[in-house]
Amino acid sequence: MTQSVTEGVTRAVGVSKAMLLQKAADLVASKKPERVLVLRGKPEWGGSDLKVDGSVVRVAPGVSQLGILDFLTAMAPDEYAIILTDRGHNDLGDAVLSRAYKNDIQMPDEWQAIPRLFEAREVSRELRRLDWAATALLDYQPVGGWPKTAEVAVSDTFAIACLLNVVLGLRPATDLDSTVLMTTLGKIEARSRWSATDGALRRHLIAWADTAIGSSAALALRIAQTSEFVAPLAVALALDVLWPDDGSTPDEGQVAARVRIERHTGESPTPVEAAKAAARIANAIVLRAADGYSDVTVALRQAEALLADIGWAAGAERSAVLAPGYRARVRALATALKDGGDIEAALASVHRHLDHGTSSAPDMAVRLHRWLTTDEPITGSLTGDIDLQTRDGAWVDAALGVVWSGSDDPVVSAAYSSLATRVRVRRATRDARAAERLSQVVSNGPEVSLGESVIGTERLLGDVVAPWRNGGVLLVVLDGLSSAIVTALAAEVSRLGLVEFVPETTKRRFSAVAALPSLTSISRTSLFSGRITKGTADDERKGLSTAFPGSQTFHKDGLRALGGAALPTDVTEAITSDSRAVPVVGVVINAIDDAVHKNDVSDWVWGFEQLAPLRALLETAVNARRTVVITSDHGHVVERSSEALSVDGAEARWRPTGDPIAEGEVLVSGPRVVTPSGSAVVLWRENAHFGPRRAGYHGGASLAEITVPVLVFQPATALAEVGKGWTQAPPQTPDWWNENVEAAPVALTPKPKTRKKAPPIDDGQGLFSIEDVSPIQVPEPRPDLVTSLIVSETYAHQRAMAGRRALPDDHVEIFVRAIVDRGFRAHRDTVAAAVSTPVTSIGQVLAAVKRLLNVDGYDVLSLDHDGITYKIDEALLRDQFGL
Repeated sequence: MTQSVTEGVTRAVGVSKAMLLQKAADLVASKKPERVLVLRGKPEWGGSDLKVDGSVVRVAPGVSQLGILDFLTAMAPDEYAIILTDRGHNDLGDAVLSRAYKNDIQMPDEWQAIPRLFEAREVSRELRRLDWAATALLDYQPVGGWPKTAEVAVSDTFAIACLLNVVLGLRPATDLDSTVLMTTLGKIEARSRWSATDGALRRHLIAWADTAIGSSAALALRIAQTSEFVAPLAVALALDVLWPDDGSTPDEGQVAARVRIERHTGESPTPVEAAKAAARIANAIVLRAADGYSDVTVALRQAEALLADIGWAAGAERSAVLAPGYRARVRALATALKDGGDIEAALASVHRHLDHGTSSAPDMAVRLHRWLTTDEPITGSLTGDIDLQTRDGAWVDAALGVVWSGSDDPVVSAAYSSLATRVRVRRATRDARAAERLSQVVSNGPEVSLGESVIGTERLLGDVVAPWRNGGVLLVVLDGLSSAIVTALAAEVSRLGLVEFVPETTKRRFSAVAALPSLTSISRTSLFSGRITKGTADDERKGLSTAFPGSQTFHKDGLRALGGAALPTDVTEAITSDSRAVPVVGVVINAIDDAVHKNDVSDWVWGFEQLAPLRALLETAVNARRTVVITSDHGHVVERSSEALSVDGAEARWRPTGDPIAEGEVLVSGPRVVTPSGSAVVLWRENAHFGPRRAGYHGGASLAEITVPVLVFQPATALAEVGKGWTQAPPQTPDWWNENVEAAPVALTPKPKTRKKAPPIDDGQGLFSIEDVSPIQVPEPRPDLVTSLIVSETYAHQRAMAGRRALPDDHVEIFVRAIVDRGFRAHRDTVAAAVSTPVTSIGQVLAAVKRLLNVDGYDVLSLDHDGITYKIDEALLRDQFGL
């Protein structure tokens, strides 16, 4: 820039190139005969000639009349020129001025050029008051020019925002606010451009930003000019813990750090309100940033280092976005779990941190703690044991798998370890109880009520697959699939447009029982054959085609597709075939069983990526409108510091009979035990194994091994073809998974109404009056809050207004009670499970209940901002319904 921008009202001693270009354009466009423009300015020029609309305009210094005349004499007739001179009219005389444009010395009023730059008529008074702005707008004019203003006059808000955008390397028309500014300054290139900008212009722009955008914007610009290498976003994140919004009293280290941060904020003292505003914006930027956004990641690391640099590293632990803050919150949760404390509040604090989604271990730990506070159900049969494993134990196992390898922090890991020990002790009592009832499996005989009588895997074809075969079935056997894996897998499958179905009698998922020992060659062959047997893949193919003629079965090698294909052609053709030709397509996926033998799967999250080609199979089934049955042959236990036992002839989890039965073993025999002798000794305790140590085992009698989960899905486009005895599944999660089961009980007795004082009774004398002093009657016990609601006059009126759209009262009562009993807030899935409604339909039920409860538009019942919590305003409920 040839023209320097200085403080105060001063004219430039030099003329900017931008101004010269404007004057050159005026000269070339003029119809006057003069081709020379004399311009007041310092007679210095080190640049080249100017080009305007194809014409060349020469620029020359004019130090004297004689020098200018010599230059003019040497000019060609078709040339244009601008003479820069500091001489006055008398010095130049008519000899020069008579040949000059407009016969006069032109003054370099840069404001004259500004309206044309923005295609406006004039400049606003507010912009003109910024005496530095015209020069800057001319000097920083971008390639392609400034954007057109929508106003008649160019405003300071529009023009200077465009200028600041260009200075920072943004598009001129970018909508500029504090968030955009701080985000932009998070990039090293933008900070480099800002640092290279003339200091005086920076000060002008900071002052303008303070007024036009806000104090946080000005602070960000000040921070950016103190150091090119530290992002304002990082400093603002440090300011967030230095001046928190919670109003807490600062400690000594915090106060000292507030002083030391001044070298980064560029002001002493740091403006507190601006610091708080910048911190709020910084937090919002971080929370909205996409995962792995490099500029934000760098800023987070810089903020942590910055707090250490100013002598208050502990401050990072108070942050809701910095990594130490997350670690501190998880440690606080661990302490509450181990020593007692408000565990739910500690978990809520973890959730308020940016990193709460990086690990599910804190949530799983709290879920296990909730589970441990529930009463242990008493089961009277193996049917009850398997049902309890399916609806409760499976979720415990899933949570335990995450917590087992949940943290490398010694404080946290110690708490998790203690929690896991207590969980395993309780789980072991269930395994021991079930092991004594293994003979209660229904293997043969007439049809049973699924979920009410426990069946073996050999009955799955007849009791589960057969009711759906008319529309075609895809039977997927995930070898080694445990009930714990199903807890997450079922939700993932549902997201593909498949709707889960469960037995109508229980409205719960059910599981079968593996043959014993719980080995692939026994249980899987028995599943496909419809009878207890032992065999190979060929036997499985024969078994399925015998049960359902025309059916096809595919194993590992049959699932290998050519390059570029998700599935082999014959698999796709089988699934898409007419169900009358191929009623059942059986597919065996060995991913789980293979991994359990080779890898540490204790903390694996099983999904489509780990279970290829399951997703492709399911998508093909959806398109073919086939029912999908996902099941297993047996489950597995994961190696978790188990005891190694040595017995001749033993396999991983079972051994031949002979030696005395030891603790943790059970002797099994009968038609469902497939060994040469018809009997075996199997381990039911998870913390033991025979032979070499592996990542996991199966073959034993623990609930995790013998429970064979069964999932039934139909494409959403085929729901009219529902199998007999099946219904859409409500949410299957246990209450403790989503709810705090330790919540204080809700007082359900209505508040007594204040009795109005009786009117005075005239005694006939006209002089005195006495009040009714009849004895106070003790009220009879009143019904609870929900019952009172259902019988209230207002509810009856609301029901009458709803007409035929109103839900039955018993449905409304269950819905409302599910929320009221949990402290007037409940997870959507909890409510859906209570009313036995699929989660896909619970929104319609919510709308129907809201029509009854939300009198005159008041939100008695509403959906919380998280989108998954239903809440009832107790005070409003009582007031609206007179309870």
